[in-house]
Amino acid sequence: MEQLLNLINEIASNDEMETVIDAIKKKQKELKAELTLKALKSFEVGDKVLCNARDGVHEALITKINRTTADIEIGKDKYTAPLSILEPMEVA
Repeated sequence: MEQLLNLINEIASNDEMETVIDAIKKKQKELKAELTLKALKSFEVGDKVLCNARDGVHEALITKINRTTADIEIGKDKYTAPLSILEPMEVA
């Protein structure tokens, strides 16, 4: 990682920087798609999951699964959440 940061600091032109930014965005999109596909295969309606929201981690219930999102209930509130922020709950 340190080598990568050093190489980025050696960038001398805006065109080179744009090329690096485009490559990073492409890789980020690929990684997010992998997470979404993995989540899509592992969740079912009725599953209890952990939702990693901005304000913390919440227990949620999946009520509907869409292509890249899931409708969830946290308490009495209903939300639509990206599959990438949901994790299966550990069963004790």
